[in-house]
Amino acid sequence: MPIYLDISHPNRMVVAVIQGTVTVDDIVGAAQQFVATGAWPYRKIIDVSTGVSNVDAKALEALANLARSSAKDVPRGPTAFVVNPERSDIVEQFAQMTEGDRPVKTFKSIHAARKWLDDNTKR
Repeated sequence: MPIYLDISHPNRMVVAVIQGTVTVDDIVGAAQQFVATGAWPYRKIIDVSTGVSNVDAKALEALANLARSSAKDVPRGPTAFVVNPERSDIVEQFAQMTEGDRPVKTFKSIHAARKWLDDNTKR
């Protein structure tokens, strides 16, 4: 799977790095790992800056609905996406689609993403 997850339970933090081409099934697999490990409420940095996907708007909506239904009884933690500004449209669209579900924002660097999470998260 081109999604590499580092789940830190003591820090209540997930760092996901997408490398290569990611499919809807890959994203669903990562979401299932969030559920299985109890990481939905954790802070998340999702670095998609070097990944590529052919996910379309219809699949995005399905992914958003899957996340909502998978975490229906558990609050979802804030999510910071690290993007390549030249190809961030799909991530920006997903962030806008899900911004009412939990705090979410896109960044150009992992450092800015981590600072935002640290500054805006109660632990």
